[in-house]
Amino acid sequence: MKEIKWYTGMVLSLTSAFLLLFSFPTYNVNIFGFIALVPIFIIAYSTNGKKTAFYGIVCGFLFYCLYLFWMNAYLAVVGVGFVTVVYGGFFVIALLLINLAARAFPKYRAALTPFIWIAFEYIRSFGFLGFTFGSIGYSQHNFTRFIQIADIGGEQLVSFIIVLFNAGIAHLIVKLLHTQRPIPKKAVRNHILPLSVSAGLILFSIIYGSFRLGETIPKSPGMKLTLIQSLSSPRTKWKEEKWKVLFRLIDLSKQSHKESPDTDLIVWTETAIRTSLRPNFIYGSSYHMKIQRLIKKLNTFFIIGSPDNFDIKREKDPDPDKLTMIYPEESEEEIWTNSAYFLDNQGDIIKKYNKMQLTPFGEHFPIGKALPFLQKILDKFTDSAGFTPGDDYTVFEHEKLNFSVVICWEGTYGYMIRKFVRNGADFILNISNDMWTQTEAGHFQHFTITKFRAIENRIWFARAANDGVTAIINPHGEVVKILPIKETGYLTGEVGPKVRTTFYTKYGDILPWISLAVLVISFIFSIIFFIRKIVAPQ
Repeated sequence: MKEIKWYTGMVLSLTSAFLLLFSFPTYNVNIFGFIALVPIFIIAYSTNGKKTAFYGIVCGFLFYCLYLFWMNAYLAVVGVGFVTVVYGGFFVIALLLINLAARAFPKYRAALTPFIWIAFEYIRSFGFLGFTFGSIGYSQHNFTRFIQIADIGGEQLVSFIIVLFNAGIAHLIVKLLHTQRPIPKKAVRNHILPLSVSAGLILFSIIYGSFRLGETIPKSPGMKLTLIQSLSSPRTKWKEEKWKVLFRLIDLSKQSHKESPDTDLIVWTETAIRTSLRPNFIYGSSYHMKIQRLIKKLNTFFIIGSPDNFDIKREKDPDPDKLTMIYPEESEEEIWTNSAYFLDNQGDIIKKYNKMQLTPFGEHFPIGKALPFLQKILDKFTDSAGFTPGDDYTVFEHEKLNFSVVICWEGTYGYMIRKFVRNGADFILNISNDMWTQTEAGHFQHFTITKFRAIENRIWFARAANDGVTAIINPHGEVVKILPIKETGYLTGEVGPKVRTTFYTKYGDILPWISLAVLVISFIFSIIFFIRKIVAPQ
């Protein structure tokens, strides 16, 4: 194998990093996604494991550092450093396994590459540190005709086709560089086969997408929503801000209702109220009674994002004034959840949903009890690291449509949204508070991912953000209505029932599981190949 020079490797790895960066929001040069991985795959196909790891670190770490720079608002520089190392690490390991398979089975490297890549994209979406940002399929969020195929295999199928196209180009380039001329016609056909297959899949996806975009979206029964964007900064002290925020929410709700008195549901975003709604309703604080009076006056159903707390051990009822705090006294033992409340038109709580996929370190630290000193440090930085995850895929029943609420970046997990839909949700409502990111990049990276959730399940997807992107997306993944970011306001629009039960909704993540199987098999056989090579007589 002819090794590439170090300066060539640096140019290739840096080129991949920047092409990846520019393919995502807010740059949105979507076509770069189809060639962004070519340079780094050329390295993986042309060098040994050590060099692949080095250039993979350069490419992966640089990409994630620049792509997720808005994480500096979250645990400061530590946040950026952490996501760079963790998710850049996944990038490097995937590249190393691609390099291993390419050296063991060079003829099949382009075919194996997308399976290995998708397997790692899937793995990193689970667990405490589960994260889907940066999955290459999301770079095509504006290529609406192409991404309709997500209703068959999810966003992972879109990623698979893109990675295969990148791998096909890289495979062809490496073959042409390393093959002596003249090249036989049969060899040329073999060299271009992966690229031809991927081009065929792209063409099929576009034709399929054209057919699906012509599919009728049912509008009846319809449900009118009003989504409130109040710009309540999570960085401010709640005691100083709570009345100002409440009056803003009340004023925006009244204005929207005056304009659209037939609204079926008014939505206040994640942690719109940062005091516990349920116990305060029970104990009747003046603050929370204002909310109840508003709901009765407007005679409209509400969704309100607010924490909830459960007493584990308490001899007497708490002082209602103490419930303005997120955390209990040292002598108390409580569980806190990040919740969404569904209230009827009389202000009574019908049901609530507890967020399951908590933000790592910001909302949840699983070993906090074992390492209390670290928990205390996180509490000082984030003011909410003591939340407990929920465990129920809740569906809210309205007289017109059933729906589920997902909180913050729960909307970025395809396997979660699918479960809500299978549980009976006709549409999904995503409440979020992205104001802490303080950047347009953070807002739109988060928002554009949710287009895929609408397509995968052929459902309406409404998003109410305190700041971020408040919008309504139809089952084709098209943005029907949207509010400008960094402005207070409200958005009123109508959603309808799902179009149909899709293959993805019914069968789920088949492709990622196949990819995991291919990953394991290719790894085992690659190891066997190199062991045999080492022990074989010279």
